[in-house]
Amino acid sequence: MYYLLFIERINLKRKILFSLLFIFVFTHKFSYAEKPLTVVQEVAQLGKFSEPSKYPEGMLIFFGSACKNFTCRAEKATKEMALTFKRSKLYHQRKPGHQLYALAMFELFYLNELKKKEKRIEKFILAWPEKNKYGKEVISLIKLNRSKEKMRKSLGMDLNTSIEEAMARYWIMGDFLQKGVIKKKKISKDIKKREKLLAKYKKAVNKFNSALKNKEEEDLYNKIRKK
Repeated sequence: MYYLLFIERINLKRKILFSLLFIFVFTHKFSYAEKPLTVVQEVAQLGKFSEPSKYPEGMLIFFGSACKNFTCRAEKATKEMALTFKRSKLYHQRKPGHQLYALAMFELFYLNELKKKEKRIEKFILAWPEKNKYGKEVISLIKLNRSKEKMRKSLGMDLNTSIEEAMARYWIMGDFLQKGVIKKKKISKDIKKREKLLAKYKKAVNKFNSALKNKEEEDLYNKIRKK
């Protein structure tokens, strides 16, 4: 009995390792297959400022009747977003929907940053590559845009998704999660061990992929800085 259980555990670990290896090879393969974007292409992906035509109903309630213009809403959303991201793990377990609301607010934060720096982006493009005008601001926006892209991908969206749709999806998912009821349940030691094992190898894979991605990003930023 103990021997069979031991064999099952070994097979489980092998399956987990094989799955993680497959994910690693797949992501590693395509990280090299995709040709890095040029500086001009990256800047083009930043988008153009356009005030949202509509907001999620819950977001409008959060803004209140006194906060109707874009600047007020963006600033209020930014403060709430920053506060939410700083919250503890326990807080997010109790109020899981708030992280999704914060992602919707991040969309406004990014759009507001784009609005502030839009003229500088235009001057950067006109001067590039002969001169580097406002390179730091451009790098800052590229980093924010890449963060936005990662967040959107988690819910099956991309940079082509409109801000109205992105905010709506985040908010609907947040409302859905908020309806959940927390119940405490005992977890077996075996499941805890599996969780630790998965977390360990997931961390290793993410660390390696992050190193590759960071190098690619730093190469891009260095191109801008050195001009």
